[in-house]
Formats: sequence, C-alpha cells, structure tokens
Amino acid sequence: MSDSYKPRFSFEISEQQQSRVNKLLFTHGIKKAVFSVILDDVLDMVEKRGQIVIGIILEQGVKPREIIPSMAKADVGGKDE
Repeated sequence: MSDSYKPRFSFEISEQQQSRVNKLLFTHGIKKAVFSVILDDVLDMVEKRGQIVIGIILEQGVKPREIIPSMAKADVGGKDE
C-alpha cells in the first residue's frame, strides 16, 4: 500500500439525506469529522455491548441519540469496559 492510500467507507443514502447533509454540513471537511465521530461511537457501542446494539438501531424503535446516554449511565453503574 502506498502512503497516499486513504480507506473509504461508502454506502447509499437517499436524495433527501444527501440534500440535508449538503445543506447542514457544507463546510469542507466537516462531513468527515462529524461522521467519523458517529462511526466511532457506534463501533464502540457494538464492541462493548455486541449485536444487541445493531438490533436496537435497526428496529428503529430507539434512536442512537437515546442509546448513547443510556449506555453511559450503565457504564457508570459498574459495567466493565
């Protein structure tokens, strides 16, 4: 691999999502910064709590913004890291 190789993470989004991203995160480089943090958070939750996190997210009954504070409370309550 050369030093110029940069891994990419690619998936389809809807036109509405693309429009919202372009409108809200228009500053150069901010998209990568925002989505890198979100990806790290989701991967941390899956690594720590397993496939249950994926199931909860895919069920769409609970939003990630609701899961993250709950996970943090559980960690403070004595769960191992």
